[in-house]
Amino acid sequence: MIGSLALMLGTALTIFALIFSAKRWFKEDPGTLEHLILQTLPQTQCAQCGYPGCRPYAQAIAAGEAINRCPPGGDTLIATLAELLNREIVPLADGLKAVPTPLKARIREEDCIGCTLCIKACPVDAIIGSQNLMHSVIDANCTGCELCLPPCPVDCIDLVAQVPVTTERSKPAFPTPCIFCGACVPVCPKQLSPHVLLLAYDQPEAQRAANLSGCVECTLCDQVCPSEIPLTKTFQSMKHNSQLRAEQKDFAEATEQRYLARERRIKTVEQTVINRPKADAAASLINQIKRDFSE
Repeated sequence: MIGSLALMLGTALTIFALIFSAKRWFKEDPGTLEHLILQTLPQTQCAQCGYPGCRPYAQAIAAGEAINRCPPGGDTLIATLAELLNREIVPLADGLKAVPTPLKARIREEDCIGCTLCIKACPVDAIIGSQNLMHSVIDANCTGCELCLPPCPVDCIDLVAQVPVTTERSKPAFPTPCIFCGACVPVCPKQLSPHVLLLAYDQPEAQRAANLSGCVECTLCDQVCPSEIPLTKTFQSMKHNSQLRAEQKDFAEATEQRYLARERRIKTVEQTVINRPKADAAASLINQIKRDFSE
């Protein structure tokens, strides 16, 4: 009996030691979920969600904040976050206005007085100019966040819709379903499996695994398909969507880097600026020093 108890106690201690070691050496990464959420946010840094930037909002969502506070992302972002976090899809929060199309800021040259207030307000350094000179918006960097509008004293900034807006393409429709006969495989000059695209159209990881982006659009798969499925057209739509997602990812990353660089610059300036006393305060201080020396 004692031997059995000793064995059970030894086993329990061993398991405890293994768990302790696992927690010590294989620590959870608290930033993983936050990073995934951050990647889905549009990186407009507009602060309409109530947080100063996309990263703070991502941190808040990871901690339990609502997923419906991003107007630029709209319903599409809410659905994406709901799937990622296994939460319920809800409408955009009350008081927030959805942005149906991407916006860009425009400064009316004839009205601009060169006050630089909009430059200081832009969270991604998308406005250039100098004191008393007309300012300009770098169109490629503008996120349409609207933060430059309130500080403008002459109301010379307009937000205009970005037209035409490039959107993702849906999978082409075809009346006859694929029978997965594989007839398209041997004719492909790139040794691909074209019919796999029909299953992986909305799955980037599966597309990369099957190297579907290697399609050269030769139309040979169309010619042998017994179901007359427009495989080439489907490949074109897939590559269009892939390129669009890559461009959006690059833009988001570049925007975040500009935002972070601006935050670092502001912090550095705050730490290095010396606040000199006003003239009357300086005179009072000098008189006090003189009195101290004369005594």
